[in-house]
Amino acid sequence: MEGTNFKLFNDQTFSDCFINFAGHEECSPGHRFGPAIRPCYIIHFILNGKGKFFCLDVEYDLGENQAFLIEPSAMTFYQADFEDPWHYLWVAFKGDKAVDIMKRIGISSANPVLSGDREKIIAITEAILNTDSSGFKEELKRQSLLYEFLSAICPDTMYSESLSQSTELRNNNYLVRAVEFIQNNFYNQIGVTDVSSHLGISRNYLFTLFKNTMGHSPSEYLTYCRLNRACHMLDDSALSVENVAYSCGYDSLSVFSKAFKHKYGMTPSAYRKLKYENDKMSDLEFNRFIKRMDKDTK
Repeated sequence: MEGTNFKLFNDQTFSDCFINFAGHEECSPGHRFGPAIRPCYIIHFILNGKGKFFCLDVEYDLGENQAFLIEPSAMTFYQADFEDPWHYLWVAFKGDKAVDIMKRIGISSANPVLSGDREKIIAITEAILNTDSSGFKEELKRQSLLYEFLSAICPDTMYSESLSQSTELRNNNYLVRAVEFIQNNFYNQIGVTDVSSHLGISRNYLFTLFKNTMGHSPSEYLTYCRLNRACHMLDDSALSVENVAYSCGYDSLSVFSKAFKHKYGMTPSAYRKLKYENDKMSDLEFNRFIKRMDKDTK
């Protein structure tokens, strides 16, 4: 694979899981995308070079033969290295069963980095790009290739059906459902009790799952989702700070401002002003500045 190629598809016949687009690109030094939210799953596989991927406030340094996942509605950012920029391919897909498929494979925003069979992944992606955009026969071919692609990135060691009721698998299922519930409802005035009630488990059990697996509490993750969304609304909308607060699940401006200042060391209004004054600063530099402020206030 050389150069850049991109192809958009309009497959709709197979609602369970279908390809949206695919491509590959030899990125220029420092080429970046985001921060942004995508409407579908996208798996990037790095052919050579290196870069950085940011997801759920975690930075990943990635290189050749590694892949990273972007989930729908997850805020992500990625950038090619300035000295050795990556060349990657990608396949984007969605569908009614896509969530279940990714759960079975075992990757998510909390665990977004994976590997796979390089030669198979390249061959399958090239075959996808060689299909015609229209025609039912071509859509059937892409459908087959999509499942081959997912098989190529699926780990060899998976839970057997006999382990489906194991404690570890149940715990993982609870955690995935909790994260999904928070991501889908944080803009409502929900609390940790609402999450545990939705799952049918105790608050203490939910707390233990989060701390042991993700390193922070469910309350901290809920706050992260709200404040992360608030930052982007302050950046990209003309809504008042009060309306941003209500849109992110806070029931009062004072509670929102206190939480925001505790995390970032400044009020929402000061953040918006700083972002405006530094509009010539790169997104990556600004994100790093906010991360430093975050660390300094912990």
